[in-house]
Amino acid sequence: MKTTLSTRKSRLLPKFLTIFLTATVCLSSWLPFMHANDIVRISPELRDVMGLETVKVGASVIPKTLSFVGRVEPIAQKHYFVSSRVAGRVIALSVVEGQNVDTDAILVEIETLQPGNPPPKLTLRAPFSGVVTQVSVTRGQGVEVGQTLIELANLDAVYARAEVFESLVDQIPDAAKARIQVEAFPEESFTGTLERLGGEVNPANGSLPAWFRVANPKHLLRPGMLTSFQAITAETNASITVPATALLGNAAAPFVYVGRDKEGLEYRRVLLKTGVRGENRVEILEGLAPGNRVVYVNAHLLGLSAGGGAPNNSHGHDHGGHGHGGHGHERHGSDQGEGFQWDAYFFWWLVGGLGLSVFLNLFLLRGRWGGPVEPETSS
Repeated sequence: MKTTLSTRKSRLLPKFLTIFLTATVCLSSWLPFMHANDIVRISPELRDVMGLETVKVGASVIPKTLSFVGRVEPIAQKHYFVSSRVAGRVIALSVVEGQNVDTDAILVEIETLQPGNPPPKLTLRAPFSGVVTQVSVTRGQGVEVGQTLIELANLDAVYARAEVFESLVDQIPDAAKARIQVEAFPEESFTGTLERLGGEVNPANGSLPAWFRVANPKHLLRPGMLTSFQAITAETNASITVPATALLGNAAAPFVYVGRDKEGLEYRRVLLKTGVRGENRVEILEGLAPGNRVVYVNAHLLGLSAGGGAPNNSHGHDHGGHGHGGHGHERHGSDQGEGFQWDAYFFWWLVGGLGLSVFLNLFLLRGRWGGPVEPETSS
């Protein structure tokens, strides 16, 4: 019995190999069409309408950041409260809120209550150049000793105070850099350097204040402005990166379109393995080579031109029809020097052939193994 089964298995082995080779040949005939689906050709007219722009991949430093919110504050050493050392009455007010003043400029004059005819006057001047941030009196108003009359601040440099949750404090390095923006000037970006952390955590929200010194030569930042922070906690030196706008697809299967000619009429979709993601650039670990040019403006339009070949999540909104601009797909052989992913295609080709052959063999052999076993005859 065992000898008969062994003999039958040996006879079926060539059939298994035949089915395997047949399946792999069938899959190999499908391979060029898989490659063709990654190539997009467009006409010169459609190229001009789409407004595509490409850029070379290259090395870049990608920062890792933490986000905070806070407000602008004047630097204490450059924030002055003008007050009177005697009681009296305001007889002259020379400044208004928001006014720029120079050092030793007259701010306010006070007629004192000291005896004299006329009563002696007190003139208060600016101790340094700056901006009048607040005026608390009007002409003719009486003032008391020590009462704050005017606030003056030098805004050449200011503090941006961030509220940092205590669980994140250990992630902020000494002298950390931060990119700071304010709602009043959304197109402007300011750079701040961490100068000090607060000495006590706010028990109400569990945050610790952090003061970033910010250069403010145009005096755009004013005390009290709401700020958003992107504090840099670490940096990655990536050898190959692309703009974040070039990346399409989703987290599981990101891809870009790579230009294949100087005229901008032919592009190839390339699957990628990504690394660190920054705000504006993404590290590429596999899929691209130095010198490749990727589409980073209107790249999603190539996916639409490819007849729905792009993943559903490649772009967030519908741009309507784009007409029939004379685009199409081409069959190509090897893509030397452009990173054509033969390794991925060959892998799936091999796995598919093996799986198909196993399935066919199991189907064909099911009846044979289940049938009666003929006794072995001897001569």
